[in-house]
Amino acid sequence: MSTAEENLLATADRRLRETFQSYTVAKKEFKDAIRSKGLWLLGLIFTVAFIAPVALALYFDFGQQAQVIQERGMQFLLSSVYLNMVTFLLPIVAIFVGFAAISKERTSGSLKLLLSLPHSRRDVIVGKVLGRCAVLGVPLAAGLALTAIFLTASSLTFKPELFGLFSLFTIVFALVFVAITVSISGAFSKSLWSAAANFIVYFYFTFLWNAGANGVGQVLSNELGLTGAIRWHAVLLLKLVNPNQAYKTLVNSMLNTGDYPQQAARLGMFGRGADTQTICADVLNGVWGTRTVEVFGQSQEIQACVESNGIPFFYSDPAVVVFMLAWIAVAAAVSYYTFSLADL
Repeated sequence: MSTAEENLLATADRRLRETFQSYTVAKKEFKDAIRSKGLWLLGLIFTVAFIAPVALALYFDFGQQAQVIQERGMQFLLSSVYLNMVTFLLPIVAIFVGFAAISKERTSGSLKLLLSLPHSRRDVIVGKVLGRCAVLGVPLAAGLALTAIFLTASSLTFKPELFGLFSLFTIVFALVFVAITVSISGAFSKSLWSAAANFIVYFYFTFLWNAGANGVGQVLSNELGLTGAIRWHAVLLLKLVNPNQAYKTLVNSMLNTGDYPQQAARLGMFGRGADTQTICADVLNGVWGTRTVEVFGQSQEIQACVESNGIPFFYSDPAVVVFMLAWIAVAAAVSYYTFSLADL
């Protein structure tokens, strides 16, 4: 690195320190992580997790399954392997990265020393969130970049625009869970309680949230008599504000090869028992009908939204991204409120 570049970085670093008190906390968090083996282990985990499915598909004989992988390329890999792996594994890794970020320092007493410096409790919360986001985001981005290089050199059909969007959504999803985890850590005085609370939140987001959203729809219909579009608007909004479901439907929208991918992805969030015709026509502004799709090389007719009058903006992909990012602000606000009341 040249002297001019070093001076530029030093100047930027000084201005960030002077402008944002939380920057110093975030920088310390990240530097501490670099000195540990944990960051390098995370990078190895992500690299192995993403490259292993490709290696298995390329170098082992899976019969018909290997043929399907070769034919569908990136779409099959992202939708059938990576999507489920990310939604299950990444939040758990985020919990291990951030569950003790604040609670551990409260237990050891070092948090009092940190607050004796010119840092407010808000600076500590924001700095810890940013620092731990970098701790997870950097190895995740490196793992995804190495995976892209590996895929480019492989015989699979590599589509950089698909993998780029998938990587962006995945990093945002990871940062959201780190923010939630660190914020929960700020609400507890002991790391064990923080870990327990984080795993409860993870379990609810992953396994129970959808059932709760469907339950709300049942109450609206059976107890309040609110049927039709009103019911399904409520259920869809509840599903979309779950970061897990938001991430899944964004990736599915990106991977859908039909004419109306956003409608198809949102409609795919509903299972059996849902009035898909009403959802298509009255919630998603589509037209319900029959269309022909290719399934493993064979043409099949399915019922789906075959036309669109323009999906409502609050169900569009940009809105879903906003729903995901809003969790960072909500988590930080709740954590700051509880942390500001805590007696250290």
